[in-house]
Amino acid sequence: MRDNGKEAVRLCEHIVRQAFGDVVCRVASTLLNRGRLPLSTISRLSALAKPTTSAAILILMQHDLVQTNGASYKDTGDEEQYEFDTLTCLLRLRWGKILAITHQTYDEVALEIVKTIMVYGRLRAPDIINTLGGLNDAIRADVVNKAIIALVRAQFIRPTSPEMHILESDQVLRRYNKHRQDTKLAKGTAMLSANDLENCEKKAQYEIREERESLQDIRRILVERPKIDKDKKKSRSKNVLKNNNNNNEDLFDYELKDDIHLSINYDRYGILIRNELIIKAAEERWNKAVGIVMKSVLESSLKESSRLNEERSNDSIGTNEIISRISNSDHPILLAGLTISSKSNAAEAVRHYLNILSGDDGSSSSQNTFLRKDSGSNPGFIVEIEIICRKLRENLLYQLVREKLGDKAARVLAVVSKSSKAFETTVRDCAMLPLKDARVHLADLQRLSLLETQEVPKTAAKSRMGLPSSAEYHLWAMDEARVYGVLLTNVYKTLGNILQRKSKEIEKKSIVLARENRVENLQGGRGLLQLKDQEDLLELDDYLKKLSLAELRSEIVVFILRDLPGSPSQK
Repeated sequence: MRDNGKEAVRLCEHIVRQAFGDVVCRVASTLLNRGRLPLSTISRLSALAKPTTSAAILILMQHDLVQTNGASYKDTGDEEQYEFDTLTCLLRLRWGKILAITHQTYDEVALEIVKTIMVYGRLRAPDIINTLGGLNDAIRADVVNKAIIALVRAQFIRPTSPEMHILESDQVLRRYNKHRQDTKLAKGTAMLSANDLENCEKKAQYEIREERESLQDIRRILVERPKIDKDKKKSRSKNVLKNNNNNNEDLFDYELKDDIHLSINYDRYGILIRNELIIKAAEERWNKAVGIVMKSVLESSLKESSRLNEERSNDSIGTNEIISRISNSDHPILLAGLTISSKSNAAEAVRHYLNILSGDDGSSSSQNTFLRKDSGSNPGFIVEIEIICRKLRENLLYQLVREKLGDKAARVLAVVSKSSKAFETTVRDCAMLPLKDARVHLADLQRLSLLETQEVPKTAAKSRMGLPSSAEYHLWAMDEARVYGVLLTNVYKTLGNILQRKSKEIEKKSIVLARENRVENLQGGRGLLQLKDQEDLLELDDYLKKLSLAELRSEIVVFILRDLPGSPSQK
């Protein structure tokens, strides 16, 4: 089980109950609290009949919330067992942000496609087209088909396969056992060295990872066909060919295969959310013009092979490519953000901003730069994604401590976090606080599980440090993984409380909501209701709006703590 703490389990139960009802939630709760189980055990512990349990598991598997050990699919002879995927369930809280990004990038049709996949789970392209009104309307079907192709090409949705429902750990274990047996036969001995076993394990992990990536490759569902254009001559100049190579849409027609299912690519949406946070961080640290340049850099770095957990951008980005992505309407902002000659153009301003982001102007240390200059044959810039994300995570931690305990406590935490272990006197001197106040803040931080102490026992070796052998003292330290884990658990608790409060508010106004449903399709709508009912509905709308905003902000905190590269949970 991954990330199955008490608060994460409670939050997943709320999510499943709201989406699928109490019966399915009983099956999900059993898997969340008990771990991997066979069907018969799930049925017994959830007090449901086997057919009902099977139907609930099928619903959860359709939405990628339950995975299996693949015993029947691989014909291993073992009993089929099921496990709940906590991370995928928690990603459902990001649906609002995903829909907003889709709407900003594409049109209403693309938004309806993503909504349909969210509602029904993984679907084939013909099923999506029929659901969105393309069954008896050829024009509508063509519009939806083109929108699906655009989403697939942008990797917002991607193909999936039944093998993706098999737990990766079980696949790796089976492949590891196979390689181990092959190695035994090749060497003629059952006694393998530790190095041989390690090679078998690494080989199995690599092969399974490559196979799973190939199953999600868009080329499995997208068929490229050369575009036939009778109006153009067959002979083209080299310049035209070069331009067309940069835009494959001019060279190819695309078709979708009908037998492959599609699902949402959370990783791709996560990259865009991550880029938004990086752009906002650049704006807050410098100015809006730096944010414009950083946005252009990130758009240039986005490739097909980009991943959310990558440490840095794959390829170096040339200055000319960065400049070409900045619109003319942003040029006045770029020139206003620097004290340079009035004769300077936007290209020179962009180069100045790139020097600032890479620390070449001497204003930043190498550990705080957003970009790094590539000194290869084709000089360019590489985005230091992990360094930026670590800084975002640290700033979030200090901000939370500052809100709860004050600025002095945040200074104390910063001193301890930047040293492996610190004396009280070191904290006093670096945080510029009296020793009495420093001890109070250290105790407060320890009470919140953000700091821990290590007692140094009495030893004669202390004389080398100029201390008496009878002296006892404590060293203060911060366990990064533990601290962020505690913060993440607290945010899960907050999200669970928000969802519970939402359901309670809706339950309290259930009678009024039923009256609204009766007049919803009539002319006048809510205006037909009594004044008291209208006031209750406005009050409910206000509550839900505030709770949704709190949920969105909490989800962004979860994204920073858990999903960004460099997170302790990914190690």
